[in-house]
Amino acid sequence: MSLTDIELDALTEIFNVGVGRAADALSQLAGSTVRLSVPTVEMMTKQGVTDELTGHGSDRICAVRQEFSGVLNTEAVLMFPVEQSLQLVQMMVEDDVPLEQLGEMEQEALAEIGNILLNSVVSGIADVLKLQFEGSLPQVEMGQVQNVLCLQGASDAQVLSLQIDFAIDALAIQGFLVFLLDVESIESLKATVRAFLKTLL
Repeated sequence: MSLTDIELDALTEIFNVGVGRAADALSQLAGSTVRLSVPTVEMMTKQGVTDELTGHGSDRICAVRQEFSGVLNTEAVLMFPVEQSLQLVQMMVEDDVPLEQLGEMEQEALAEIGNILLNSVVSGIADVLKLQFEGSLPQVEMGQVQNVLCLQGASDAQVLSLQIDFAIDALAIQGFLVFLLDVESIESLKATVRAFLKTLL
């Protein structure tokens, strides 16, 4: 099951509300302006996201995983190439983190960054679509894209993918935010977006 172009355009606008909130919150955390691009929203397979990341030379990633439950039940996974994620942590905490390792403090910093971004995006969706979500605590993982993303379920399972570009000073980072949705949740998402579009007519 896929989303139409109109539904994807609507979701892009809705997600961008949350991305704007995340940019403000991350800027306060970093003490420097964090610019986030308008997300590129697509329905893709897990394998498609894996190919996209590995195609950019990002075989190993850092991921922040968080579950959300409500009208839509989903698991959100925010992914960065390992080196870029450590650079992001360095910028956020102004700490000289060795790029070869991700220590406990850096994992906490990455979890906080992921928590801000994921909750800002999801709260933006909730406000615009009049939904309620409960979120779990974020978990940080590091490994190959295939192992992180395809840990559960088949690689041909569909996901809702957001590609977001981060810019902090001279640092440019490309992140992927993926929502893992089962068939029932995809149907609920389509119905919710269609109802939202009707309110605009």
